[in-house]
Amino acid sequence: MKTVVFYDNLCSVCNYWVRWILENDSEIIFYFAALESDFTKEFSCHFNYEFPKETIVVWDERAGFLKKTDAVIFILQALKPASFQLKALRLFPKLFRDMGYSVFAYFREYVQKEGCELPSPEHMKRFLTDNSFQDFLK
Repeated sequence: MKTVVFYDNLCSVCNYWVRWILENDSEIIFYFAALESDFTKEFSCHFNYEFPKETIVVWDERAGFLKKTDAVIFILQALKPASFQLKALRLFPKLFRDMGYSVFAYFREYVQKEGCELPSPEHMKRFLTDNSFQDFLK
């Protein structure tokens, strides 16, 4: 099964989130594509889906497209099903979760930017590059 996390490559919070997923995804569930990439543009055309700005999007073969807190919950459920964060998120209705997400996304550029560490060669295999869309469809 294929699952892709689409993220804002220019956002330090998003890059931190991608690193966290890589560190916790021992079963290699998730692959990654920058929202700004040609891969994402081709993906968008192929699936007739317009990617929203300033949010994480997960595409899963079974679940389809998930964004904002639905995407976060999907990732946590796959990697840390008993986590406190997952249980806390589920306490709130989707409307309130997504409002909180949107407020955080709006202010994320003010979060201290840190240098993005380069992924290991093993992790690099999980990043879908501009020339890998046709390979992805196979």
